[in-house]
Amino acid sequence: SSVPHNLPDSTLPETAWVYNKLMFNGESFQEMADKMERWFNVKMVLEDEKVANYRFRVIFENETIEQALQALQLTASFNYKINQDHEVHIYKTR
Repeated sequence: SSVPHNLPDSTLPETAWVYNKLMFNGESFQEMADKMERWFNVKMVLEDEKVANYRFRVIFENETIEQALQALQLTASFNYKINQDHEVHIYKTR
């Protein structure tokens, strides 16, 4: 896709990392998990296909993984657990 010419670099997902921002614009939770793993240095396991297909529009700037997940929980129904091996399990709210 083409990049709009009238937007500042810091508002584009393709260049947001340069400004220390992690930006998602309608990606599925599964797609986000791949990028969040690298950004937060964790392993993410999505245990429910419905949750993996949730879509988000969000910008993370200085959040921890826990703060990021709590923010996502404000708009979608899921739970998570972080174990000692920095593995994040995302599962459907029961």
